Amino acid sequence: MNLIKEYETFLQHHVPMIAFSELEIIKIDQEQCIVKIPFIDKNKNHVQSMYLGALTIGAEVSAGILAFHMIKVMGINSTVVFKDFQASFLRLAKKDVYFICSDIQIVKDSLQETNKTKQRVNFGVNVIAVEDLNNLDERVAEFNITTSVKVLEI
Repeated sequence: MNLIKEYETFLQHHVPMIAFSELEIIKIDQEQCIVKIPFIDKNKNHVQSMYLGALTIGAEVSAGILAFHMIKVMGINSTVVFKDFQASFLRLAKKDVYFICSDIQIVKDSLQETNKTKQRVNFGVNVIAVEDLNNLDERVAEFNITTSVKVLEI
């Protein structure tokens, strides 16, 4: 099974709301995670733009899968939870929305720290939401998510 399909299957089984949104992981590597929430009826609100809940799912998954991916790559027995979530909604989304989290270095550093200290480490990651991957300056929303990792005792 390819890596993207593996992560999508994990999400669908553990967080059914994600499956409902029909989220798709577009890219995951050691630089960034990009996910897409499609602009379909079940992700729209009463003004026919992307529903806030759907936007939140996209932001959370792009940050979370980036951390999960690095946990796997680094071979650390850890888990990810979110401590807080801040969002700036800049304009109405009327197309598919792409969520990009590229804060890989802080993820790596935080995982190394928790692996060394065995203590919980909290860190902020940024996610941007755009309708066009070729125009990252035209943002629909920006998110800052405090992510928390801790090595799990075996």
